[in-house]
Amino acid sequence: MGLVLALSRGAEARISSLSDWSFQDRQATPRGGLDQSAGFRLGWDGIPPPGADRGANFFHVPYQVAYGVHDQAEIGASWGLLWADRDGRSAQFGISDFTAAGRYRLYDADRATRMPGLDLEFGFSFPTASYEKGLGTGGLGILFNWGVVLPLDPLRAHFGMGFRYNTENSDDVKVGSVFSYNAGLSLPLDRAGKKDVAVTGELKGFNHARNKLKGSSVGSTADELYLAPGALWKTPWGFQLHGAFLLGLTGASSNFGTALEARF
Repeated sequence: MGLVLALSRGAEARISSLSDWSFQDRQATPRGGLDQSAGFRLGWDGIPPPGADRGANFFHVPYQVAYGVHDQAEIGASWGLLWADRDGRSAQFGISDFTAAGRYRLYDADRATRMPGLDLEFGFSFPTASYEKGLGTGGLGILFNWGVVLPLDPLRAHFGMGFRYNTENSDDVKVGSVFSYNAGLSLPLDRAGKKDVAVTGELKGFNHARNKLKGSSVGSTADELYLAPGALWKTPWGFQLHGAFLLGLTGASSNFGTALEARF
């Protein structure tokens, strides 16, 4: 179970590959615009960001930035600090892997014409974190992601899928690749003529393949699945607040987790 809180200046814009626990409504960063965020995430008895361990306690302090390079495209990056306490091993603290990604929007969602939106993402995760400490994969990660937005008025629906392929590291270990998916809705509430509050809901999953040691599979697969009801508030001060509970539905999901994020 988890709690997500986001703070942003404009729309809930982000490159999905950089923040898979956040609400994935796939809004755009405008051309010439700069979105930044700093956050705090806590997971208890779950799978930390590298994906190599099971049943670990962790907290992650990520920083993310996205820049609109074109009317239809943006680029971004994410980096941060990570603490991981793995079962039977000493707790470790250090930097996380560095991730860079880009998104191209083939079509933007248009509420007036009911035109759906479609975007594609591609990125890399670089092994800046220590694999020995359980803070990173130790190898290069290749990221693919795509998503669809349906403006149903007043509902807005989104669907997305992604895949992360991890390469073998210098210890002859290949951390299992991850298939991810999400589906969500947002519904604005009319409060005395104001639509500054919306309820949100999302189902998101992460299927982890088995790790490999010198080409042979080791360990087990793990499937995370979360239900994430929440709410979005457009504040009168020019930013947004979004909060959601992540309710773990499988044994591999975090028993308890929280995430706090400030966007500016």
